[in-house]
Amino acid sequence: MPNREDFAPAEVEVAYDIAKQVYEERMSKKDARNDLVARLRTKPGTVDAFFAGYKAMRTGSEYNRALGNPAVECFVNGITRDEGQAGRALALRAVMLNIEYYERSNKAAEGRRVFRRDQRALHARLVSETAELPPIFPDEVDEHDSVLIEGALRTVLVNQYERNAEARRKSIAHYGCKCFVCGFDFEQRYGALGRGFIHVHHMLDIASIGAEYEVDPIKDLRPVCPNCHAMLHSERPAMDIDRLRTLIS
Repeated sequence: MPNREDFAPAEVEVAYDIAKQVYEERMSKKDARNDLVARLRTKPGTVDAFFAGYKAMRTGSEYNRALGNPAVECFVNGITRDEGQAGRALALRAVMLNIEYYERSNKAAEGRRVFRRDQRALHARLVSETAELPPIFPDEVDEHDSVLIEGALRTVLVNQYERNAEARRKSIAHYGCKCFVCGFDFEQRYGALGRGFIHVHHMLDIASIGAEYEVDPIKDLRPVCPNCHAMLHSERPAMDIDRLRTLIS
């Protein structure tokens, strides 16, 4: 039996539904594997990749099995439909961890680093299609199309601080997509893949404020690259943005 990868959208949806049942222990893995092998006309290893990918996306953890882009997109959107934006954030985190795993593990040809361009492009598109970025930093964990009020503590899997998509958009419209600290421009470096990609840093540490307040997109927010964002949050409360600019100048 061939190890198929050219699954039709309806077949991927079937794989998603059964992987979900296995994860939620509504179906045994053995029965699910036999069912999918027959229905998809593929090998058990491919079916196990569906199960591993779904589990990792539900928990935001690394998985080391290969999934085709159509399956990745179906699973991320399915988890969003079932679990909401918090679930989507975990799924996208797992997808990026899988990309980084393969880039680390595969040997570079002629000394050049392996770069999974197609997979990264898909990940970037899926991120752009959602109202939030993965909740890695306390400054950028959740965004909502609402009034410009930020900082209300809520619980979604873990404690998160509400972010505001409109405030983020206005800050980027004012300052542009270059990092306010180091000047890195994702579009200049990666072309269309990096167009519009940037994190947004809050000048006031919301995690320390712990109360709602009205945000000023120009005064309170600055676009920063993920590296500088991580460095700003290497301290608590977050490092002053001008101090980091001085450190790297």
